[in-house]
Amino acid sequence: MVTSLPLEVLKTLAALWHVVAFAGGFAFVWQSYRALLGQIPHEPRWGKFIRKADIHLWLSGFVIIGLGILSSGLLHYLSNPKLWTKSLLILVWLIATQTMRRYAMPRFKAGIRTPMLLTAAISLGCWSYGAFLGVAKGLAYGALPFTVLVSGFLLTLSASLVLTFLLDQQRPTQARA
Repeated sequence: MVTSLPLEVLKTLAALWHVVAFAGGFAFVWQSYRALLGQIPHEPRWGKFIRKADIHLWLSGFVIIGLGILSSGLLHYLSNPKLWTKSLLILVWLIATQTMRRYAMPRFKAGIRTPMLLTAAISLGCWSYGAFLGVAKGLAYGALPFTVLVSGFLLTLSASLVLTFLLDQQRPTQARA
């Protein structure tokens, strides 16, 4: 276990990198989500920004994990239920993103909206709960058990799905065709 000022500075810089990547990506995810619901026009360039943010989230996340292991030791770092919840969230997000790109997008372009609505809602829920876990420093290392943290994730996904389909029902009629 290593604890030093330079390591803490590196952890802070990695966290800042992660936050900036999240904020930039989420801004474009939110705009894409609003466009899907017919609230604003879609801008194709948003996808490129989201993919770049995804890359920076992955890279900065790996740096954060590496620095966390270096500062607290592997066994202690891996004993954090919040880490495992975030890992589950990232797996769900990855599956939703790949499903969106490979399955939902082609169907959406063919006029079938439901797969895109489902994957967009899951993605939004992942981004939202990921943000919560990112700032919930006090919930690390057993403050809440894994089951409670995962329950919060499932509630967030459920709320995102319900919200998405409610908002889709309010889309202007001409945008539904």
